[in-house]
Amino acid sequence: MGGAALLLSGCGSPSNGGGASSEPVTGGELVIASLPALIDPHGTTSRSNWMVAASVCEGLFANAADTSIHEGLVEGYEYDEEAGVYTLTLREGVPFHGGGELAAADVVASLERYAESDPGELFHSLVDGIEETGPLTVTITTADPTGAIPALLSTPDTGAYIMSAASLEAAGGNELDSLDCTGPYELDGFTADREATASRFDGYASRDDESDGAAGAKTAHADSLRFIPFNEANTLNQLRTAEVHVAPQFLGVDQLAVYESDPSLNPVLSEDSEFSILQFNLRSELMGDVDMRRAVLNALDFAEIETQHLGGTEHFTEDSSFFPPASPWYSEAGSEAYTDRSVEETRRLLDEAGYDGAPVRILYRPSTDAYGPILQQQLENAGLTVDLQAMDAATFGSTRTEEDAWEIFLGGGAAYSDPLTVVFLNDDFPGWWATEEKAELMSAVTEGVDIESRKPAWDDVQELIWDEVPFIRFGHEPRLAVTAAGVGGFEATQGTVRGFYNLWLDH
Repeated sequence: MGGAALLLSGCGSPSNGGGASSEPVTGGELVIASLPALIDPHGTTSRSNWMVAASVCEGLFANAADTSIHEGLVEGYEYDEEAGVYTLTLREGVPFHGGGELAAADVVASLERYAESDPGELFHSLVDGIEETGPLTVTITTADPTGAIPALLSTPDTGAYIMSAASLEAAGGNELDSLDCTGPYELDGFTADREATASRFDGYASRDDESDGAAGAKTAHADSLRFIPFNEANTLNQLRTAEVHVAPQFLGVDQLAVYESDPSLNPVLSEDSEFSILQFNLRSELMGDVDMRRAVLNALDFAEIETQHLGGTEHFTEDSSFFPPASPWYSEAGSEAYTDRSVEETRRLLDEAGYDGAPVRILYRPSTDAYGPILQQQLENAGLTVDLQAMDAATFGSTRTEEDAWEIFLGGGAAYSDPLTVVFLNDDFPGWWATEEKAELMSAVTEGVDIESRKPAWDDVQELIWDEVPFIRFGHEPRLAVTAAGVGGFEATQGTVRGFYNLWLDH
């Protein structure tokens, strides 16, 4: 059986850059305004920290621009549903940056390390064994039948990148400070908070499929890549002067018209690619009560929030589904709770819960969730007392892990390829939604050989979400990237992470 095609919604039109040549140009250094905190993709669950790995490494499976799943380092695979065994045949003659060629032993070492990491926690729970059964053959035995393994090993939607066994053995249990893998670029160096650099890997063995996101052929048109921190105050000027060539997660969608009118910039909008989320703390006294969570849902005016957040609702889709309309996972289950909201219902639910005016502590980052004050106003107008707490990213990240420090935090994410890769559904994700009913339904989502057999269970999970309201997903939002006008080949993608191959610079 070949890789599943898990199509998600349209990503927008591929772009060749505002003033770039329509034909690829070789040479130059491509500068990207996005620097991860670390380069080890197994070392963090934050997908944005996989940005460098996405440009220099590859996984067994690869996500296209719409996050559908294709073969990567796998030449092909078979799945024996009755036995619960995947047999993976690897591509032959794939060189590693540090020497040697891809072999089954490298895959086994990488997947065993990934399974023991936080990003690989779910993969670990589904797998009984990983075995080298030939020089280029690996078998994965699952604890129970599941068709989800390709999705859980597809990069860059997951961090399941394949490294050389020798480099992993040398690192021992330590975090990787270099990446010996295969990809169109090889990592030259990484300095935290300063830069990461990579140069063309002349020995790279590309697939010959049509290029599409992380899937298919990859070409290192630029001689080198340099990743630097995103500077909110200065990156726009750096793009205009071509000191920076790509800002992959440019936040100012409200300024889209300004960017479109500037000949030195090329904005690239990816529709239905992101979402905002309001996460409840189910271990707090207030939000442990489902009536309180339902009261908050009924108080929200999504259009007003998104107007503040995006500058309007032109690119916002008010929809209860956790996957976009074109996705095979799209579901209307539980939609009544999302669509039938009223402030009057909020007040009734607050009375039902016996709410006494205790402050609801909301954590937010003004740099990414500027709609916090509008949300506060909506909740206060409905009868809640709100303690809105603005924080920088580091303080926010640490505070949300403290179960006695908050009732709500504001967050967000990007499109996922499969329900099992949705981080908000993890039992230990801050918010701590872990019930027997959820566990039973999520177990059912893993079963079956294809999406069609797994989808009914996902419908049940989504209905449970809108019934128990562990979090509130506002709808579908776009993501805006901005490139300098001389950048060619930049296409819209739905996932959080992308590699920077297949791009070129006019000189």
